Amino acid sequence: MAQEKEYGIPASITLAQGILESGAGKSSLTRNANNHFGVKAYGGWTGPIYLAWDDERQKSRFRKYSSAADSFRDHALFLKNNGRYRNLFSKSVYDYRAWAIGLQKAGYATAGNYAKALIGFIDAYKLYAINGGVKLRAGKTVTITKHISSSKIVFNSDCVMDDTEESEEEIEMTSIVKKFVVDINNVRCTILYPGESIASIALKYDIPQSKILEYNETATPTEIKEGDIVYLEKKKKKYSGLQDTYRIKSNDTLYGISQKFGIQLASLAKLNDINIFSKLKEGDVLFLQ
Repeated sequence: MAQEKEYGIPASITLAQGILESGAGKSSLTRNANNHFGVKAYGGWTGPIYLAWDDERQKSRFRKYSSAADSFRDHALFLKNNGRYRNLFSKSVYDYRAWAIGLQKAGYATAGNYAKALIGFIDAYKLYAINGGVKLRAGKTVTITKHISSSKIVFNSDCVMDDTEESEEEIEMTSIVKKFVVDINNVRCTILYPGESIASIALKYDIPQSKILEYNETATPTEIKEGDIVYLEKKKKKYSGLQDTYRIKSNDTLYGISQKFGIQLASLAKLNDINIFSKLKEGDVLFLQ
């Protein structure tokens, strides 16, 4: 809130970005360098450096801060002093939807669903309330009817959504977050959450992006979609769980099943004496071990 008052950046946006960029404070960059926003050591930075993996062939240089407060302040200054975000500061601090969309349009992040993710977090966790704001209806202009006090504001009902009503962004975000996993088949993994990319997964877990692609047996980051399982270690050659077979469903692929059960694609094909490119037939049974 102090930053909102000093720099004009909505507190809800700052919090949502911090949650998303730092994995809710759990990323290695955040824990080891107090860097909550993934800010690299560019722009004449003369302070301490922390090396971490993202999408480069070698570890990238990130800013290391002495405290979380320093990271949040630096993030505010980064937005305030960067010309590409100038137009955002003409928007209301209560209009988090416009800010989220504006940040994505200005190129703050490469993820195509970045704005949707920020809005989803703000709506789901009621972050809009921190500055006396309200849950906003999509496509409506934010209009304040009157200021009762500095903390009590009345908004035009046309732009307000009831707290109990779920926005489209909130529904999409929460449905994916519910898929939370930490391992499958004794292999460490996660989910590609809204607003994340393989580069941000690499940064969060400090694993080279090339290794993540290798573990997930894919050539390019774009092949892994929002809500997909992302393995952080090499998959096993067979399934070690109680289930020893799997009945094929409509639209199943061998690769998709290998990801579902944490089995290497070639091993799964070999277990079933088929080619990795084989078209699967609904109702047939695959051996998992």
